[in-house]
Amino acid sequence: MHYVKPPLALLRGLIDRNTQSADIALDVYCAPNPFLREFFWARLWMLTLLMRRLARRDGRCLDFGGGSGIFMPSLSSGFQRVDLIDLNTSQAEQMRERYQLDNVQITNANIKDFDFGPGAFNAIVAADVLEHFEDLSFPVERIRHWLDAEGTLFTSLPSENLAYRLLRVVFGKKKPHDHYHAAWQVEKFLGEHGFRKVFGLYHPLFLPLFPLFRISAWRKA
Repeated sequence: MHYVKPPLALLRGLIDRNTQSADIALDVYCAPNPFLREFFWARLWMLTLLMRRLARRDGRCLDFGGGSGIFMPSLSSGFQRVDLIDLNTSQAEQMRERYQLDNVQITNANIKDFDFGPGAFNAIVAADVLEHFEDLSFPVERIRHWLDAEGTLFTSLPSENLAYRLLRVVFGKKKPHDHYHAAWQVEKFLGEHGFRKVFGLYHPLFLPLFPLFRISAWRKA
């Protein structure tokens, strides 16, 4: 699996063409401040490292709540088939077209109304998405249903700790109204609802010292 970083001009074009429906998170990948921009890209690089180590290369992967599809080119290089599901897939469809990702299937749907079937995926990526569900019960149940018995769930979650909140002030960013949970709360919920953590990274510095993001791998308990 290769780490693929789409060019800045392409991402800015996606925002320009989708001003009414742009992925709220996409602006940080295009931020004028290069430090902020590269910091957020590093999360996807770390996810790539973790997936290289633990995911089956010949399997099927789901980008759960994949938004703009910025991780699709990387995922496409590491799996036979990649699916993306989200409520708004207009940017992801443009990304698929731009990179000619023939092994990517995009589903524009609410997870409450769509079912891939039991054990459909060998890997599921939920990158900075689970904290947006006020009630974690259904998305976690859906992920568990869709993941096969030997599959791996990969998560990236914002810590919402003091350092995280201070950096929001420094960079003039507001907390999204739908950040309902901190990383530790989501991970605690996963651990209590049928998952066990098998590996974890922390961003930055790879150490659990005031981490801003937790990047983890999970298997069914």
